[in-house]
Amino acid sequence: MPRTPESRPTKNFLVSALTTTAIVAGSLLIASSASATGSQTSSESSISSWTIDKTPQQLRTFWTPERLRQAAANPAPTPEPQAKSKGGKKGTSAGAETSLTAWATPEPPVHFKNTRPPIEALATVSVSQRVSNVSSWPTSAVGRLFYSNQAETQWFTCSGTSISTNNQNSVWTAAHCLHAGSGGSAGWYRNFIFIPAYSFSSNPYGWFTGVSVLAHNDWTNGGDTTSSDMGILTVSPPSGSPNLTNRVGAWGYRFIGETGFTNARSYGYPALGYNRPDSDFADGEYMMYCEGDTTDAANLNPFDNRIQMNCDMGGGASGGPMAINVSSSPTIVGTNSHRYADSLGNYADIRLFSSNHSLIASALINHINNS
Repeated sequence: MPRTPESRPTKNFLVSALTTTAIVAGSLLIASSASATGSQTSSESSISSWTIDKTPQQLRTFWTPERLRQAAANPAPTPEPQAKSKGGKKGTSAGAETSLTAWATPEPPVHFKNTRPPIEALATVSVSQRVSNVSSWPTSAVGRLFYSNQAETQWFTCSGTSISTNNQNSVWTAAHCLHAGSGGSAGWYRNFIFIPAYSFSSNPYGWFTGVSVLAHNDWTNGGDTTSSDMGILTVSPPSGSPNLTNRVGAWGYRFIGETGFTNARSYGYPALGYNRPDSDFADGEYMMYCEGDTTDAANLNPFDNRIQMNCDMGGGASGGPMAINVSSSPTIVGTNSHRYADSLGNYADIRLFSSNHSLIASALINHINNS
């Protein structure tokens, strides 16, 4: 059965019996007390958003060192969304947005110079490696996301990437890092902050606090991981700082439904991985990467157009980018979403999956650009 990278098999996770297409979404755990209210808005019938109900100062106060530590160290299960059963033409599941595609080029940060430290040489790396020079472009745009559940009694962590949008303050991540995958407006998580180039609790560019979150209704009402496990967090920069794009840069994107890429990269902050000890990851304190080719996850099912690549990153890596041309022109083509687990809840194999990035991904990015 599939399982999201946030799920830690070795600590407090119970896997229930699912159908062969079922996916388990999880995230990293945390703990507090307080209530939260918010407003649900939607300018399109297929896309929902939620406005975050705390000011930047309140969010900075909320995230005490202890809560951040618990978020980084402890996983928590979330509802078990079912993969969407699709009919008709492969890759069409976005309702009214059936003709949409979207792409954009990356935007380096304003301080970027023509000279920069070289990124790691491309090679097939399925056993994830640490990223060096995390605060240098282009990995300066990748960061760690922290948030709480609706009741503010658990704390979670994911990964995300600054993405090129008109508002210049957008983070691309997995939908299961933003919303529980069921319950509609009641399913949104709370208290989002994004720390780009995070490394061992350092924040070289500061905290970018959440303003609003956006996901497709196929996720918020049904937890579809085939085409819908992606979303957008809009953030506010630290006081005195330029916007997110100018500060750390923004990766481009190519959302046209492709699944096969050569020399793709996956980045994230895993706290555990397939077939290796958790101690290799220090509770997600390292930015890690894999490199290799991606393929279509069809497996005799013509409507399963997920992207898969060989990469051992697990809990904490969800929401991190699958991207191409990272050294020269970083372009997001997928998002770390889930893995398969055996009957004991342990990761079953080396495969890491992304929802297909075509119609729904395009609808989301076009929605934010037109807002």
